[in-house]
Amino acid sequence: MAITKERRSLLVSMVVVLFFFNVNHLQVMCRPDHAKNCVDQDRKLLEFPLNLEYLEAEFFLFGALGFGLDKVASNLTMGGPSPIGAQKANLDRLTKDVILQFAWQEVGHLR
Repeated sequence: MAITKERRSLLVSMVVVLFFFNVNHLQVMCRPDHAKNCVDQDRKLLEFPLNLEYLEAEFFLFGALGFGLDKVASNLTMGGPSPIGAQKANLDRLTKDVILQFAWQEVGHLR
């Protein structure tokens, strides 16, 4: 199937429009001179949910296994201190399995 003149001109027009749209889009993303650098605020916004993921992982791991990220995924703790006072919960087999699945899911979120 040969490309007709109409299709060729339509294709060229679309490429030109998309190219100029991308160039203009990049110009909009440039920050104005009076804008502040918000790297610290962005870092805080990212660290808060990450800390919640660590909390959930430690909570579920200690509840199901009696130990936390220090033994399960020591590369994620970066040598930080272990939780104080956390201990294994007295759970039946089914509940322990469910809590353990929650724990593995949270460890997966952290990786």
